[in-house]
Amino acid sequence: MKIIKLNIEGMTCPSCSASLGNSINELKGIESKYIDHATDLGRIEFDENQISEEEIITKINEGHYKVIGKEHIKNELIIPDCPECKRTGKLVPNTIFKAILNRESQQLIDRNQKNYICMNTDCNVAYYTPNSTLDLSHLRREIWFKKSSKKNIICYCNNIDREQIEEVVKIHGLQTWEEITSHYRSKVVEKCEQLNPTGSCCRDTFAKSIESYNVVE
Repeated sequence: MKIIKLNIEGMTCPSCSASLGNSINELKGIESKYIDHATDLGRIEFDENQISEEEIITKINEGHYKVIGKEHIKNELIIPDCPECKRTGKLVPNTIFKAILNRESQQLIDRNQKNYICMNTDCNVAYYTPNSTLDLSHLRREIWFKKSSKKNIICYCNNIDREQIEEVVKIHGLQTWEEITSHYRSKVVEKCEQLNPTGSCCRDTFAKSIESYNVVE
C-alpha cells in the first residue's frame, strides 16, 4: 500500500470534500481517503498494483478541483457539445439527478456514463450525453441560470434565491454565505454534490450575488 498527500484547490465547503471523495471512490484500488476542504488536504491510501498516483491525480483534476503543482496531469477529457445548441457544457456528478429530476424522468438517466449540463442560458436542454438530451420539463427544480426560470435559486441546499440575498444584504448588511444561510435556516445544509444542478458548490455564485447588491455610497 502507498499513501500520498496532496494539496487540492477549489474546495470551499464540506460538500466539496464529499463530492471529491465520491469521485475518488469511483477508482479501483483506493483503500482509504481523507479529504479536508478547510486545509485543502487530500490523504489517499491505495494499492499500487491496481492504480497509480498519476491516475488518482488525473481523476481529481478532471473536474472543478485541481492538485496544486500537478495541474498538468490530466486526461484528455473532451466535453461534447450540447446536441441542441452546439455549445460546450459541463460535466456533472451523477449524484445530482435524484434531487433534480422529477420522478418520471429518473429512469431516463444512465448513471453508468458521463452526463453534462448545458450552460447556455437560452437553450431548453438541461442535461445531455452525445446521443441524448433531457429538456427543462424533466426537472423537479429549475436551473437558476436558465432564462426561463421563474425563481432564481442560488443556494439549492438551503433554498435561498437572489431576492432573499438582496433583502438581507440591503436591510441587515449581511455579507457572507454563512451569515445569510444562518439568517434563513436554523439548520444549514451543505450537500451541493446532491442538490445543486451543477453538482458544484454555490459559494462563488453566492458571493457574486452579494457583491452585486452592495451599494457604494
